[in-house]
Amino acid sequence: MNQHYAAVFSDLEEHSVAWSRAPREAMLALITEYRQLAESMAGQYGSLHINFTGDGHLFLYETADTAVQFSLRLITTWKDKAAPFAERQGVPYIALRLGCHFGECVQLDDKSAWVGRGIILAKRVEDAAEPDSLYVTESVLEFIDVPLYRFEESGGHTLKGDHLPTRTLYKVTAVDEPALLAKPAEELTAESWFLKGVALVGTRQENTTEEADCYREALKLRPEHAAAHNNLAVVLRAAGDDGTAGQHYREALKARPDYAEAHYNYALLLQSGGRLDGAVDHYREALRVREDYADAHHGLANLLVSRGDFGGAREHYEAALQLRPSNPEIHNNYAILLEVRGDVAAAESQYQEALRLRPDYPEAHYNYAILLENRSEPDLAEAHYREALRVWPDYPEAHNNLGILLHLKGDLTGARTHYAEAIRLRPDDPESHYNYGLLLRASGREAEAHEHFRTARELAPENPRFQSAMDAPS
Repeated sequence: MNQHYAAVFSDLEEHSVAWSRAPREAMLALITEYRQLAESMAGQYGSLHINFTGDGHLFLYETADTAVQFSLRLITTWKDKAAPFAERQGVPYIALRLGCHFGECVQLDDKSAWVGRGIILAKRVEDAAEPDSLYVTESVLEFIDVPLYRFEESGGHTLKGDHLPTRTLYKVTAVDEPALLAKPAEELTAESWFLKGVALVGTRQENTTEEADCYREALKLRPEHAAAHNNLAVVLRAAGDDGTAGQHYREALKARPDYAEAHYNYALLLQSGGRLDGAVDHYREALRVREDYADAHHGLANLLVSRGDFGGAREHYEAALQLRPSNPEIHNNYAILLEVRGDVAAAESQYQEALRLRPDYPEAHYNYAILLENRSEPDLAEAHYREALRVWPDYPEAHNNLGILLHLKGDLTGARTHYAEAIRLRPDDPESHYNYGLLLRASGREAEAHEHFRTARELAPENPRFQSAMDAPS
């Protein structure tokens, strides 16, 4: 069935030229950063469809207002993030061009793609746009709340494939925030309330009652608003209300069964509650809708590791890395799997890549230190434990493991300091009490050692080591 939607095309300005002038890895990191930002933001705005084209994206939205506000926010956020990121990577800043047209869009029968004149024209409009700007057709202006926007005419353009010989395009520059705030609440539509809520994401009001109330107002006016249900569930989950969050995720999926972001978010909620079968189903459904959904590949891989399906986990880690090669968390988690499977060389390579991408990544330093320690390289392991603690001084596991390493090296003073810190930060950890007890016993402080052994036994009575330590003669 033919329908009309707002199609948005984005493109990284002169991407191919910049690629030829800069190191490939740095450019790949920049494009990966753009893709992660754009797709995450598109999900927050409830995009119906996302397709990455190599230089940019196609996004589809139900309303022109949502498409325009998403586009303006993407440009602003990209400018704020990309300039310092490009400077760190040693590559030129690459601007974004965006074009939007409201017109006919048709979803193919297998639901794998969309086609239509609206999509074709949106691409042509994007081609005509200036760097870091959004151009729209008159059809978009006809369907937005015009007084809420600042825009200017950009002249007539000949667009390939257009039935009009020339078409006037408009450059939309901003949302008129004072006009929006001055609008009486009773005049706001469901979409207006939804967009007010999304506008708070990334600000101090994110995940607040204020944001939640915007989505609730939207749902009063339009109970089947899938994106409002999804975003409200995100806020509720951040507040610890998983039960109500789950209800809203289910409502979102009832309204839009092919809502990939809602499937992914619901999978995360189910996984955190130990309902792994349901989580797997929703991760897979998210990937059925969007095969290139990197976060869903990553989340499913982590879950499959916990279930012992190492082959499946490896497949999804590799898929995630193909889509997001510059994501240090995926490299780190994949390294853990490879190390468990005995492929130490490959694991080391993944840890090193994670730390190259993010030198201040404490978990990767910690995990790499364990690998090095197991490979009988205590000095290198100690360096990575210390780096983890430099970045995150209150890292209890790193304190405990560094304490063990120093204990084995005979540095009892250093070991005592780190055991004490581990217990301060995590007083209910039986292993830290046990390890500290061993050190105290070795130092001749049997009474204090006995207290820590007893605490370890009380915290984990099923572990025979702790009872044996108490029973051992001093």
